[in-house]
Amino acid sequence: MIDGPRIAPRSGTAKQLVVFLHGYGADGNDLISLGREWQALLPDAAFVSPHAPEPVPGYPSGRQWFGLTFRDPDERWRGVMKARPILDEFLDAELAKHNLGGSALALVGFSQGTMMALHTGLRRPALAGIVGYSGVLVTPSNEA
Repeated sequence: MIDGPRIAPRSGTAKQLVVFLHGYGADGNDLISLGREWQALLPDAAFVSPHAPEPVPGYPSGRQWFGLTFRDPDERWRGVMKARPILDEFLDAELAKHNLGGSALALVGFSQGTMMALHTGLRRPALAGIVGYSGVLVTPSNEA
């Protein structure tokens, strides 16, 4: 199971869960500071920023949700499909830990994390929201 840095709700009890999904080559530490900035506006939110499951080849401190070579038009589709169950398992565990339903969950992604937020979030029931910075909605290469 993936894991990463967390910030507890300022109010003490989580009523929302905000999950930050980092981009290619970063790790969960890259975005968790946003939680400290957002705490004043979301005092009942727990924040977590998991490290992606795979190391970046040749860059062991960097993480990736899936590999990118840009040589295969379907690599992103296969990548999000492979990484989604790992992220779903993490999200389910975090929601259960805080005794929250899916409607309390917000996903915030950057770059490759946006790809994961959109791909995973749009397939989960009753999500509170998805925020994506600098990313795309991944589709199979034979779809428009």
